[in-house]
Amino acid sequence: MERLVALVRHLQERRTRYRAPALAATLALFLIGAAVSYRHLGIDPRDLRLAPLGILVALIVPSLVYGGIGLVLLARSQGLRLPLPEATVTSAYAYLAELLPVPGGAIVRAMALVRVGGNVRESSLLVVLTAILWISLAMIGAGVALIAHGSLIALPIALFGAASTLMITAWLWRKAGATIAGLTLVHRVAGIALNALRLHFAFAALGFTIGVSETLPFVLALLLGSASSIAPAGLGVGETLAALAAASTHYPPSTAFLAVGIDRVLCLAGCAVVALLRQIRAPKSGVLARGEI
Repeated sequence: MERLVALVRHLQERRTRYRAPALAATLALFLIGAAVSYRHLGIDPRDLRLAPLGILVALIVPSLVYGGIGLVLLARSQGLRLPLPEATVTSAYAYLAELLPVPGGAIVRAMALVRVGGNVRESSLLVVLTAILWISLAMIGAGVALIAHGSLIALPIALFGAASTLMITAWLWRKAGATIAGLTLVHRVAGIALNALRLHFAFAALGFTIGVSETLPFVLALLLGSASSIAPAGLGVGETLAALAAASTHYPPSTAFLAVGIDRVLCLAGCAVVALLRQIRAPKSGVLARGEI
C-alpha cells in the first residue's frame, strides 16, 4: 500500500507539470471537432430528439452499477469481498480520475483492491489485464461489424482481439478459477453491449438510425480513447477515433464524433453526481476525500 501511495504521489507531481497543457490541448481538440461536426451536420440544439436522449441519460445508472460489478469481480479474483455500493461509488471516482493525464482510473481501482486486502502487484495486473480484455472483446465486435462494410482491416482486428481474449481469459482461469474467469468474460461482453446500446441512442438523439451491432466500431473507439492516458478521460481522442472509424462505414464522421462525445460527457456528468452525493453524505469516507489520490 505504501509503494502504491508513493507511486500515486509521484504521478501527482508529474501531472501538475503536464495537466494544464494536456487539458488545454484536449479541450481544443474536442471543441474544434464538435464545432466542425456541428457545422457539417447543420443541426440546431432544438433538433435533438428528447426521447432517445432521455433513454441515454437513464442508461447512465446501469452503466455506473456495471462499473461496480466489475470491481466486485476483481476483488473476488483475489478471494476478497467488496460491497457493491462501495464498488459502484469507487468506480465512479475511477472514471472521473481518468480526467488526469495519467492512468488515474486504474490507480483508483487498484487502490480499492489493496484497501480490502489485495496484493499491490496482483491488483494492478488484474485491473490492467481486464481492461485489455474489454478492448480485445470490442476489437472482435468491431472487426465483425466492419467485415460487412468490406474493410480490409476488419479481419486482422477481429483475429488480434480473439487471440488476446483467449490469452487473458486463460490467465484469469488459472489464477482465479473457471467461475470467476467466466463471469468476468460475461461481464465484459455485457459492457460492450451496454456501450453499444448507449451509442445507439446517442446517434438517435442526433436523428440518425443505427443498429446496435453497427455501433461496435465506435464502441472500440470509445474504449481506446478512455484507455489512453494521453488525454484526460480520452476526451477528444475517442471522438476522433470514432470519426476515423466512420470512414469505413456509411455513417458521417461528424455524427460519430458528436454521438461519442455526447455519451462521454453524460457518463462524466453521472459519475460527478455520484461523487458529489458521496462527498455530501460522507465527506470523510470517499475515495478522493481522504487525500489518497
